[in-house]
Amino acid sequence: MAINLAEVAKKKKIKYFLISYVDFFGVLRSKLVPAQSIKEMQKEGAGFAGFSTYLDMLPSDPDMAAIPDASSLIILPWQPDVAWLAGDLWMDGKPVEASPRVMLRN
Repeated sequence: MAINLAEVAKKKKIKYFLISYVDFFGVLRSKLVPAQSIKEMQKEGAGFAGFSTYLDMLPSDPDMAAIPDASSLIILPWQPDVAWLAGDLWMDGKPVEASPRVMLRN
């Protein structure tokens, strides 16, 4: 059964979600998303420019989407109205092979 992040937001009084991924150099890249947008983000992902985050891409490559992994949800203890999520990177309907999470799975 999939976790519905919009329902979790209402239940836990989450105002924002921090959707994140790690680039080649171990830098955490994130986008802060209001809870009202999480339903769309859970389906479509948060947009990022891959070439600017050291994932072996060119400026001509399309943007990538970080689709949040709902099972990774952590409510920040120091800011309980914000939740962190790891994101799986996708581009053109396929996982981004240069993504560390994809590399670790493979």
